[in-house]
Amino acid sequence: MKFNFNGFGKYFIFKTSYNQKAMKSFLLTISLIGILSSCKDKNSDTDPTLPQATQTGADTGGALVNGKIWVSKIEKSTVAALGNNTTYTFVNNEYSLKIHLRNAENPSGNTIQLLLVSNQDFAVGDYPLNENDHGLYYDSSKIYATDHENIGTLSITKFDKANKIISGTFSFKAKYYYDGDAVTITDGRFDRKYQ
Repeated sequence: MKFNFNGFGKYFIFKTSYNQKAMKSFLLTISLIGILSSCKDKNSDTDPTLPQATQTGADTGGALVNGKIWVSKIEKSTVAALGNNTTYTFVNNEYSLKIHLRNAENPSGNTIQLLLVSNQDFAVGDYPLNENDHGLYYDSSKIYATDHENIGTLSITKFDKANKIISGTFSFKAKYYYDGDAVTITDGRFDRKYQ
């Protein structure tokens, strides 16, 4: 096969069978590179995993929401709007504990809150989540809450007032009041510095 590259005045001779084999090898190599580069490692950093249940004030939190991994994405405690506010207060002879975990990848929802109020101070131990002390889950426009039928437990495993660290685990079932839709939160854990 002859090709004329106008202006060069020379003819180049190519063997057709050699070019077809070379082209097939080249295309096969490019295809394999493309396929291999698109493969994902199942253990990559983008796969969500629950944080370890630590007690160091690591500012982490997560749970299984209806069996799917949910992880708090703003990791530092803050009193700023929409932050992960974890607070412990004593006001009007009542102790109040609020653990607020938020998934920042969805700012309009996906928040877990644990709210306890008592006339006695909190310590390491188990606390019921019900109609008085709430487990809440916000999902876009719905707020799911514990009540007298949909209950749960918050277990405080470390409460270090000197270093302002609170750690523990939680699980609860909560209901959306208006249509009865329910959500189940299991394997919850938090390791927070509080304000």
